[in-house]
Amino acid sequence: MNERESVVFRPFGPAMLNGVLPSSIIKLLDDKASEVLDSEEMSKKYSWAHNLAGNVKKECRYPDNWLNSEEAQPFTVYFSNQVKKYLDDPQVQACFPTGRNPWTQITMTAAWIVSQWGGDFNPAHIHDGMLSGVCYLRMPELEEERSKEDHYPSIANISWFCGNPQNLNLHKFEIMPKVGDFFLFPSWLPHTVYPFRTPNVERRSVSFNVYLK
Repeated sequence: MNERESVVFRPFGPAMLNGVLPSSIIKLLDDKASEVLDSEEMSKKYSWAHNLAGNVKKECRYPDNWLNSEEAQPFTVYFSNQVKKYLDDPQVQACFPTGRNPWTQITMTAAWIVSQWGGDFNPAHIHDGMLSGVCYLRMPELEEERSKEDHYPSIANISWFCGNPQNLNLHKFEIMPKVGDFFLFPSWLPHTVYPFRTPNVERRSVSFNVYLK
């Protein structure tokens, strides 16, 4: 047997995709979110809380058929391309029996806004679909509150986890996101969002699910 140099590799665990949204898409999503959230009539009509796990004061979906509108096209086209990029990654391709992406049709279902304020949180949960996405439109200034956490700083963080903690095995990825950050991940991947306590500031994000055919 020929000797070869050893390598470290990771054959297990789900892949995630992370990037930063263009400012134009952040503004598009945020302006439309404000239109819904700031209207008592619309926020009631498009409330999505009954479909979600969050202990959050306002969780609303975008209006009917908005995702299919010309106005929303920059958002939907951008994320369709991000989904293709994810599926074409060699680490993801290796998961397919044929070694290549078998899906040709990408469908984004309802996108919803999570308007999180002091004390709100999202318990551990999973999503529908094949892939899920989350992107961040507003993040509050929490440095003062975070500086008081002396044991396990986690306020306003999102945390994904898979499997059990073991020596030499990562089972969790946790981050305090910044405005513009977005993530794509398998819909079955459990995740949670921690609360913060600072009053009168908002953490605003948008989530969506993707189906593949």
